[in-house]
Amino acid sequence: MNWWNKVWQLISFNGIEDNARDTIKRTTILNNQVNATLFLIMVTISILLWVLRIIEDRTINIGGVRFFWMMLLCIIHFILARRQHHTLAKCLLIFAPPILFLIVPALYGFVEDQSFFYYSYIIVAFSIFPQLLLRITTNRQLYVWSMVYYFILMLSLDNILIFLAPENLSVVPILKGFWIFNKIAALSIYLFINSSVYYLKWVNYKFEQQLKAKQEQLEFNNNRLDIHVEELKSVNEYLKKTQQQLIQSEKMASLGVLTAGVAHEINTPLNFISTGSLLVKNAIEDLNGSDTTGCIKMLQQGNEIIDKGVDQAAFVVSSLMTFSYSGKSKKNLHHLESIVESTLLFLKSKITPDIIIEKEYLLDDPVSIYAEKIHQVVLNIIDNAICVLTNVVDKRLKISCYRDKDGHDELACISIFNNGPQIDKQVGSKMFDPFFTTKSINKGTGLGLSLAYNLVEEHGGVLYYTNHEDGVEFIVKLPMNIQQ
Repeated sequence: MNWWNKVWQLISFNGIEDNARDTIKRTTILNNQVNATLFLIMVTISILLWVLRIIEDRTINIGGVRFFWMMLLCIIHFILARRQHHTLAKCLLIFAPPILFLIVPALYGFVEDQSFFYYSYIIVAFSIFPQLLLRITTNRQLYVWSMVYYFILMLSLDNILIFLAPENLSVVPILKGFWIFNKIAALSIYLFINSSVYYLKWVNYKFEQQLKAKQEQLEFNNNRLDIHVEELKSVNEYLKKTQQQLIQSEKMASLGVLTAGVAHEINTPLNFISTGSLLVKNAIEDLNGSDTTGCIKMLQQGNEIIDKGVDQAAFVVSSLMTFSYSGKSKKNLHHLESIVESTLLFLKSKITPDIIIEKEYLLDDPVSIYAEKIHQVVLNIIDNAICVLTNVVDKRLKISCYRDKDGHDELACISIFNNGPQIDKQVGSKMFDPFFTTKSINKGTGLGLSLAYNLVEEHGGVLYYTNHEDGVEFIVKLPMNIQQ
């Protein structure tokens, strides 16, 4: 903003309080701007007259002095507005200029022939001030009095000038001859200009009323919208809590599968340990006899069996640890085949003997992943595959890990294929939606694949399915280089 705009803004907001109503602010700003414009016009005309006097070598007369009176009037107006006497400042600007500019010079004898031709237009110009500065709704009486004032002044101005004019004015006899026609023309112009401005003000007032009504309606709608937003926020919070509960129930369902798998798998090492312990016990009893060689052999066999059981139990426990959700998850380098193998270990109790599992591991490099989350993904996909194979005669499940490329990006892929029925488009379009399930009631929450989809997205990867002639393939693609 340049210095001129800053000065104009200071003048426009002269004496206006911050808490004033908008309508009062607008009329007061206009009042200050009209006064400033009038001051600039008087200054400009005074400079032009001063230049003309120098060129024509003339002295200043009462006609030139009145421009300084008008400038003084504008300065008084500015001081009154500064002291927040805005109504008095308006009255000064409405009623004083015609008297000061036209009547007072005539009292001093300054009446020229041309005064009778252009003074009427000056009154018309000054009569615009009350139209600009007064609101009919709030300043009705002042507005009526100002219009009556200018009408009387327009009607009687020629008579006042004739009364005060010198006797030698040549235009007076001529003017008396067509006075009525001159007056009708001047009054017609006055009435046309002011009625037009009044009509524009009335139209503007109607628009303001409509705008005010629409603003009130908009404010009412905004308040209602705020209430609805608050209601939606509370509903959203409730849905989030419900979703968390359902996700937790899905995790608990997965935990049930894990528990069954652990119970199934832990029995084998326990049997090894139990058998080895029995052999050790028998060998200890035989130590009391004489067959030392047989005891040593029995102890060795028992020790081998116990070691095998402990190793298998340790593998089960270490595999189970990758499913842990305690604490904050961290990305670590893992081989995807170990993820698949440990998942299959815990699903062994659900995998019936008639399901043929084919494995193809072509990816040797480890991938930076959240191990427990990818376990959850593989578990949910394989668990769904096992369910859809229930009514298939020749059950096949093929799992592959391989490397793929998407442009310049290296991708680690897990493919899980089952030879179950194909997925139609209607089901496929909703498959990864939360709570969508084709299972019967109490058989699933509809969050398994949705949760898997979100977990893969969290890795910056994609999860999708493809129908084949002999079954359905689910593919998980993960970036090889995921930021830690």
